[in-house]
Amino acid sequence: MAFSFGYSPWLLLLCVAVAGGLTYWTYRSTVPSLTATWRVLLGGLRFLALALICFLLFEPVLQQFQSRERPPVLAVLVDDTQSMQVVTAGDTSTARPTTARTAVRPVVDALRDKETPGTTRFFSLGEASRPLSGSIADSLRFDGARTDLTSSLQRIPQALRDENLDGILLVSDGQHNTGQNPLRAADRSPVPVHTVTVGDTTRPRDLRVQSVTTNERAYLDSSVPVRVTLSVTGGPGGPIPVTLEQSGRTLDQRQVRLPSGTGEASVDLTFAPERAGLQQLTVRVPEQSGEVTTRNNAQSASLRVLERKRRVLVLGAAPSPNVSALRRVYEQTADTEVTARVSTPDGTFLEGPLPDDLSGFDVVVLAGFPSPSVPDDTVQRVAALVEDGTPALFFLDRQTDLTAWNEHFDSVLPARPTTTGSGGTEASFDVVESARQHPVYRIEGAEQELFERLPPLQIPTSAWSPSPDARVLGTAATTSAPLLVLRRRAGLRTAAFLGSGVWRWALLPSALQAADPLWPGLASNLLRWARTEDNDSPVRVRPTASTFGGTEAVSFTGQVYDESMQPVSEAAVDIVVTDSTGTESPYTMDPTGQGRYTLEIGTLPEGTYRYEAQAQLDGAPLGTDQGEFSVAPLRIEYQAPRADPVFMRQLATRSGGAAYTSRTADQLPADLSRQDSFSSEVVQQSSETELWRTSLFLIAILTLLASEWTLRKFLGLT
Repeated sequence: MAFSFGYSPWLLLLCVAVAGGLTYWTYRSTVPSLTATWRVLLGGLRFLALALICFLLFEPVLQQFQSRERPPVLAVLVDDTQSMQVVTAGDTSTARPTTARTAVRPVVDALRDKETPGTTRFFSLGEASRPLSGSIADSLRFDGARTDLTSSLQRIPQALRDENLDGILLVSDGQHNTGQNPLRAADRSPVPVHTVTVGDTTRPRDLRVQSVTTNERAYLDSSVPVRVTLSVTGGPGGPIPVTLEQSGRTLDQRQVRLPSGTGEASVDLTFAPERAGLQQLTVRVPEQSGEVTTRNNAQSASLRVLERKRRVLVLGAAPSPNVSALRRVYEQTADTEVTARVSTPDGTFLEGPLPDDLSGFDVVVLAGFPSPSVPDDTVQRVAALVEDGTPALFFLDRQTDLTAWNEHFDSVLPARPTTTGSGGTEASFDVVESARQHPVYRIEGAEQELFERLPPLQIPTSAWSPSPDARVLGTAATTSAPLLVLRRRAGLRTAAFLGSGVWRWALLPSALQAADPLWPGLASNLLRWARTEDNDSPVRVRPTASTFGGTEAVSFTGQVYDESMQPVSEAAVDIVVTDSTGTESPYTMDPTGQGRYTLEIGTLPEGTYRYEAQAQLDGAPLGTDQGEFSVAPLRIEYQAPRADPVFMRQLATRSGGAAYTSRTADQLPADLSRQDSFSSEVVQQSSETELWRTSLFLIAILTLLASEWTLRKFLGLT
């Protein structure tokens, strides 16, 4: 305990001495005269009051110190996932929670019954961790669909930050399939991580579908490849059938010969989609004699089937490397069907005349088109197609007739030439800083900074004026003239690339090999951006994922707007989910404010589902939305049906801990008691009380002064 003051204590003593002198001077003689006893009593009351006032004016603070001992804490993480059922079972018929509970109980009991130094805290481990209490083994369900070791190792120190955490014990089979690498978490762990490996460490006999690979998108009446990889452990070898199914119907079946012992085998299956929409496929192999589990003998995959490919009309001003560079990119795009026409000096087109019906095209790419030789009525047909709502990409070329652009495409061009001139200069392409996050620049495998190193483009001397609702994404490095301009107006998307010479970007030297993906990526992204439809629907409801795992809760997000596109927060949004048998299940979304809504309907059986959402406000309909999603069985916990003691030892070693097995786990309490690092810590706590804010002193001062005044009145002092 100690005192501290806001000012010097010596000054306080001086003030108290002055208060004593004033008191003495006041009561050295009185009228009427009092005895010495009364003068001492009255003087003492005044002196005490003045001394207390001086004491409080110097802002005294009382400091108190306390020490307490905190025992060491051992956090025990017990694996509560489905894989524990398999690694602790002798065969498939015994793979149930009881077998895992029987294997874990001796380890848990050893930690509770032995005199473990300090305190033990138990947590379950899966996708997340939760505290365990009471009968630890009986409270474990072993139903977790994923194992995220890293997340749990990072959360425990945070959860026990107010306790003396000196160690973490991981009781697991060592299998992890979600999150970051646990070994990195062990390297950064603030305390040692000890491990206990539970389960069979041998390689049991097992046949599993390792992976199913297919296209993300497919088209009606086209052949879709499905690549299947099988993994076998301890197998006898020989041929087995691999079946591709959809809703219980066999789409394809092939024989594949498995290797003897341990190995992998692959097979290619195919099928032809018969309807558009989200499709769920299942690959299945038959059960083999003596398998440890059959839950990994099947695996599902989803793909979206479209009615047809994206049809693109490419119109070239003249045969040129720029047109070839564009065609090459779009013809190599899997979901694109290209029709190309290149004009000639006599007004005709190479590769045949312009199609009579242009309405079937999804995007028009004007690669320098039109040139001065193109007939005016042909240009008018193309301009009418764009004005009717077909997205268009304008690529400037030396042969481009800018007068025709001004006359026929003025209403749809993102930027229009205000002056025209011959010749031009060269300049590098510069990405506008504020547009670096735009989707057209999201190019996998290349950095945006590499645009500055690409060969320069030919920039015309014409001056360009972007339309008020357009956005400039790229400029010339030297003049800041617009080079890439995008515009969205009334649902129509158009883009203009106002520099020629992109063929140089398609033929880069070896020194610029890192920039190879830039040109095809930019051209493809522009086409994808132009084809994306603007969603101006007043009701927009989407599932949070196109495919949910079997144990994942199906959830939706939604937005509701009125006719003025203002958010509506009081609407009633109802969703009807329909399964493959036609059974309907109604739900109601919950509002979260600002016109947004959410819904979580829990887990659903495996299959493909349709949903339809309808929003109403005071009984009046606002709009509807619909879509599809699928639910696939989540079998990731059954992909490695054995314990991994090597990984568990690495985890312990890299964190400074020790590795145990279920048979040696009872040694852990004794080992911890011998470690100096696992010990109690003394925590010192200090507290401060600002006495000058305490009301008791004010009451005491008032009492002393009131007592003095009362006595003075009683004695008749003046």
